[in-house]
Amino acid sequence: MINIIIALFVILAWFDSSAYGAMFKIASYNVENLFDMHSDLTDYPEYSPDGTFGWDSAQLDIKLSNIAAVLKDLDAEIVALQEIESRNALALLQERLSRMGVEYPYAAIADGRETPVRCAVLSRYPIVKKEEISVGHDHERNILKVELDIADNPLVLYVNHWKSKSGPESKRLKYARALSADIAKLACDVDFILMGDFNSDYNEYETFKYVRRLNDTRGVTGINHIINTVKGTQIVTESLLTDQKNCQNVYNLWLEIPENRRWSVNFFGQKNSPDSIVVTKGLYDTKGISYVDNSFDKFDPDYLFDNNKVFRWQRAARGKGRHLGKGYSDHLPIFAEFTTEPFCFASQGKPIFSEPKALSIADLYSLKKGSVNVRIHDGVVIYKERDNAVIKEKNGRAIYVYKAAKELQYGMAYNLTVTQLNRHYGNMEITAIKDLKPLGRATDMKAYYINDPASDVADPGLRNEVIEQMKGVYENGWLYYGDDRKIRIYFPDHTLQPQNFSTITLFYVRIGYHRHPEIIVEKMDQLR
Repeated sequence: MINIIIALFVILAWFDSSAYGAMFKIASYNVENLFDMHSDLTDYPEYSPDGTFGWDSAQLDIKLSNIAAVLKDLDAEIVALQEIESRNALALLQERLSRMGVEYPYAAIADGRETPVRCAVLSRYPIVKKEEISVGHDHERNILKVELDIADNPLVLYVNHWKSKSGPESKRLKYARALSADIAKLACDVDFILMGDFNSDYNEYETFKYVRRLNDTRGVTGINHIINTVKGTQIVTESLLTDQKNCQNVYNLWLEIPENRRWSVNFFGQKNSPDSIVVTKGLYDTKGISYVDNSFDKFDPDYLFDNNKVFRWQRAARGKGRHLGKGYSDHLPIFAEFTTEPFCFASQGKPIFSEPKALSIADLYSLKKGSVNVRIHDGVVIYKERDNAVIKEKNGRAIYVYKAAKELQYGMAYNLTVTQLNRHYGNMEITAIKDLKPLGRATDMKAYYINDPASDVADPGLRNEVIEQMKGVYENGWLYYGDDRKIRIYFPDHTLQPQNFSTITLFYVRIGYHRHPEIIVEKMDQLR
């Protein structure tokens, strides 16, 4: 009883603070067939409880834990889900999240029609209204429409899961027309978002044009021409969206990020963007809900990949056999942030309503994750691996730049603006930067590294630092060093892992943090 009362106070306090300029994250995730253990006539054969494919309570338990772990790390206030079998399966996911300390008090599912999988929503904001949009009379899934109360501001979400590309575009046009007809009933100033798995690229009108089995509509696409993410022959940009006199056209947020990141599914080596978040002109005004400019991205931590492929739920016989009890989904989640504050542009070439605040790297550790606007001065790149890096201020702290360091060069000093922060298993990371100003090569690089053999490198205050040289004994995932000290050691490439009881020397390795401090060895030349 006491725990319930505490939880209620936390929720009420959270909503009370939200009334003063709430910022919140909305995500979409196709979880790839979350089925329960009830036998239904609509069950896919491979998810028939205790059937020949091995779908049983143990498999369900692993699937629930894996999907819940992703949602916990994603930490969105509102999550649109696809491929949820039933209200019971959704409740099981809610319960698993709650056991992990993640509460979603409100839920809805499009279960008005008997289909194998359905669209659903989990929310920390109240769902005040739910509807289902019927698409057709065959086996089409209903579109879920919910209205949420965001600190006394209404927001309408349409959660979609359109026909897969096992069928031609005419199958998806049914969904687009049903959705478009319902949108037409809304007033122009209503804040609404279209999201989910559209099984269509953001630029489908270009990608499907010459594929005969898909293009049975003479070039017309549901997502582009019926939902109106293109105008004439041009894809709708933010400028086209905000300059239009009416609210006919909408904007697909995939355009917010570089082209090489515009994918959420990697199907046999082909990268596609079936999942989308599409916003309307009403989210670019000064009232109600606003989009936080440039906050859209996909959620792609390393653990959602296996051998550089999306780590989908695994089955034997190349995905056609028994369940193997590992993996997540064949889709990556996508997300964007919104606020009850007036909209303001943040990207280059557009008006900026607030200048970035100058802070030190040490100050970043006290900030909340999400969108920020912080200017770092004289940060030196002391470690670089692919699109990741570590930057540090002289006599200051270091921080990890995750998948946003492509333009950074080792040994260079920069002024730069941090626009996105994330906490990954307890480690603060920079995940988006802009406005780089190179200052030249740093001098005396040795001053930036940990080179004291007596240092306690497991001290959480040293996370993201780089060790110049270190010697120890490896045993079962631990490095024993110094006077009876030890720290976990992680090899992303398992072939680098030494034999137990080996004496090893490490060079220029970074100190990561994954629920606990750990040394990360990523390259051959870091280990001898």
